[in-house]
Amino acid sequence: MKTIRLKNNQINYPIFIGSGLYADIGKLCKQYIDKDRVFIISDSVVSTLYKPEIIRAFKTAKVKCIFISISVNEKKKNINTVINLSNRLFSYNVDRQDTVIAFGGGIIGDIVGLTASIVLRGIKYIQIPTTLLSQVDSSVGGKTGVNNIYGKNLIGSFYQPQAVIIDTDVLNTLPKRELLSGYAEIIKYGIIKDTIFFEWLQKNGKKIIEGDTAARIHAIHKSCMNKSKIVEEDEKEHGIRALLNLGHTFGHAIESLNGFKKSVVHGEAVAIGIILAVRLSCIEGYTNETTFNKIITHFKEIGLPTQLPKKIAKLTAKNFVSEMVKDKKTINKNITLILVKDIGNAFIKKGISQSKLIKLHKEITT
Repeated sequence: MKTIRLKNNQINYPIFIGSGLYADIGKLCKQYIDKDRVFIISDSVVSTLYKPEIIRAFKTAKVKCIFISISVNEKKKNINTVINLSNRLFSYNVDRQDTVIAFGGGIIGDIVGLTASIVLRGIKYIQIPTTLLSQVDSSVGGKTGVNNIYGKNLIGSFYQPQAVIIDTDVLNTLPKRELLSGYAEIIKYGIIKDTIFFEWLQKNGKKIIEGDTAARIHAIHKSCMNKSKIVEEDEKEHGIRALLNLGHTFGHAIESLNGFKKSVVHGEAVAIGIILAVRLSCIEGYTNETTFNKIITHFKEIGLPTQLPKKIAKLTAKNFVSEMVKDKKTINKNITLILVKDIGNAFIKKGISQSKLIKLHKEITT
């Protein structure tokens, strides 16, 4: 097991990464809870696969589990689901010494984190992410959020967990598409700040998708390390934390225009968004074709999408850009994007004109 400690003046919690951690999950969690019960919030798929094993592990640690299974997808990732989950907790007489555990993918983590931040004005929570995407990204750093009719993750809070526990064995039950979705977030870290990691992924990326445990642990550890360093410096995204949004402004627009349907999942949208961001970096002269080709070649070799879905590509540039304007980082309709100078050297570019994005849209759709 590898351990990372995310720590600054306000934050201090561990990220455990390893194989076979669920057998001792009760013991791992017990040191971060205040009483002999926990609420485990999961979805029906994860509950079916792991509920008996998790309950046994907590029983061994003499901690009572209350399992709450909720139905989740991007359309149900909204404030009504948070309210309903809050009411479920209140029906069990939740109090300020209780701890909730987010046991699932990124949607579960976001919903449970937000709920924990507002129930009784804040109760403890632990992240146990079960998808590659949530293990390398959304479970770390304390961002919580839900969608509304105006866009993705526009309602949320910064609320840090007590611990993050990542068991790579759970990835063995994921379909390849979900693994590739998570890989989009892994490669992001190499592009924004870690050239050596990018080069390692070029050689070892397929091992992660194919199930090599050592490769998965290394990739998750490096991803969490890179994210932890950024979050320690800028917890609430006043500066460099925005780098973690490489591809996300484009990606969120793609998801929203697609109606949050499963035909384009989050990691796929982010992958396309990264390609668009690097392409724009080329158009604006910040990077060169060599850098762009290295990135898009690796995406294609690993199996990530690199082009807008046909449905989205048929929309006008104005439709696409109008959706991007809804991004959280937009101020006075001026769009902020993460662009790149080279692999391992991304930067924040504010005030990008809509005309430049329209030009980009024209290039990629003709």
